[in-house]
Order: sequence, then structure tokens, then C-alpha cells
Amino acid sequence: MTRILRRLAPIFFVLLCCIGYNAPASAQVTRAWVSGVGDDVNPCSRTAPCKTFYGAYAKTANGGEIVCLDGGGYGGLTIAKSLTIHCPYTEGGILVASTNAITINAPGAVVVISGIDIEGLGQTGSPGLNGISVINVGTLHVRNVRIAGFRNGYGINFTPNTSGAQLVVDEVAISESGGTAYPTTSGGINLAPQAGVSAVATILNTRISNNLNVGIRVDTVGNVGAAIDATIVGSSIVNNTNGIAVKVPAATGTARFVLQDSVVSLNSAYGIIANAGTVGTMNAYVGNTTISSNATGIQLIGVGKLNSFGDNRVINNTTNGAFSATVAKQ
Repeated sequence: MTRILRRLAPIFFVLLCCIGYNAPASAQVTRAWVSGVGDDVNPCSRTAPCKTFYGAYAKTANGGEIVCLDGGGYGGLTIAKSLTIHCPYTEGGILVASTNAITINAPGAVVVISGIDIEGLGQTGSPGLNGISVINVGTLHVRNVRIAGFRNGYGINFTPNTSGAQLVVDEVAISESGGTAYPTTSGGINLAPQAGVSAVATILNTRISNNLNVGIRVDTVGNVGAAIDATIVGSSIVNNTNGIAVKVPAATGTARFVLQDSVVSLNSAYGIIANAGTVGTMNAYVGNTTISSNATGIQLIGVGKLNSFGDNRVINNTTNGAFSATVAKQ
């Protein structure tokens, strides 16, 4: 009997190890792949890609990236960590109704969204809310992206509630967003940090067109102590209701705004509105920009001031309006 037990002992040991062993959870990857013919049960490798951004997100490490292997509709996503979504060579799309396409709530994170087509079904009875809704972020880069059809909100709604947030928009097209039911809370891009929060936005080489209410809104309404620093360069803001509105009511916050090398044209109401309630809370400047064929080119409200570098063209508006002053270049 003793001899038999000695022979069986290794087998018992192996069985006991198997019973007591728990396999570790699958490690998160730094690069996850998605495909229109993938499956979210897959490990998101290149040879076994996932089906949706949501499925790939859970398997992607903080600071990693999700890459589109081929064309597909990859669904909406909430982002709470540093992440890159990159679809440079194919049609990676998100299509949503009655909700946000991408929500970002990731304090201090670096998020990159590149090469995506984001559709809000604006011609249907259930259009999307916001194409990209920013609650919190360290830095968000949006580049080579098309956003359209978000009639219940904005193409990009940048409303961080933690100071230091930065938004960089480069080579982006935003259209057919904003709705008549939401005249002050929808349009192309909204730059409106929350109370006590300072934020920075840079918009480069971007086309913002055919949006209701406003193309770009820079706004501190209702947000005491908010501060927004916005720079727009090389962009076209055309065929909206209003092109650009910078609004700083009394006892709210401050706004610094620069528009350079751009076109503000064919907006059915105003090209640029500068609206401030307190002297010194708005510093707005425009250089080498054409403001043309709007109903009113420049509209100053309250003590709002819009300064020119002296090289702009304000022409062919029904009412041109005028800059507050011309300042010297340094």
C-alpha cells in the first residue's frame, strides 16, 4: 500500500494544484485593434480584433491606443483614462442618436481622437446630444475628425470642471449641429469652463459650417471665476447662424480670445459678437482675417471690445460694424 501511495503522490499533487489555482485576468494591452468583422470576446489583437471601441477600451491599458484595422461603425464610448483612438487609413465611425458619441471624464489624462467620423443623425427625429462632451481632461487632441448632425447639443462641448484642461482641435470639420429648441446651448463648438476653472483651447485649420445658433461660443455665463483662453488660427467659420460669440457677463469670469488668418463669412446673423458686462474681463483680438457677407460683420454689446491688428478685411456685410480699436503689432 505504501508503495502504491508513493506512486500516486505526484498525481495527487498536480490535482491539488489545479484545484487551487486561479488563472490571472487577461493583461491589458497597449495597442488594441478593432474591425468591422471583429468580436468583443476576442483579445483585440491584430489577428483577433474586437468589434467596438467599448469592447476594446476595457482591454486597453492606461495610455494605450485603439486602432481601426478596417472600416466599421464602432459605437460610442466614455473615456476615463489616457487613450488614443486612431483610424488614419480607413473609415472608423461612430453613429449615435439621443446621446453623446464620446464622453471624456478623465482628470489629468491625455486623450487623442484621430481620423474618426462622428455622426449624430441630425436629419432624423432623434439626433445626438454632443459629438464630443468634455467633463474633465488634462489635454484633448481632436484631429482629422468629421463631426456632424448633433442637433441637441454641440459638435464639441468643452466644459471642464478642473483647471488646466486643454483642448486642441486640428483639421476638423463640424457641421449640421445645434438646434432651434436650444438656442443658447447648442451649435458647433462650446468653450465654457465651469465656475472657478481656467482652461485653454486652440482651434487650427478647422471648418465650422452650417451650424444653428453659433459656430464657436466662448462663454462664462453663470460661471463665477471661470477663465477661458481661446486661439483660432487658419480656420473657416461660415454659413452658421452666428459665426463666433464671445460672452463674459458681469460678475462671472474672464476671456482672452485671438482670431488669426481666418475667414468668418456668410453667417446669417452676426460674424463676430463681443459681449462683456465689465470692463477688463474680455481681451479679444483679430488679425489677418476676412469678415464678409454676414448680416452684421462685427457686433459689440455692453462694454465688449474687439481689437484689430490693422490687417483685417471687413467687407460686403449688410452692416459691417467696426472694431473697437486698432492695436500695433509688436
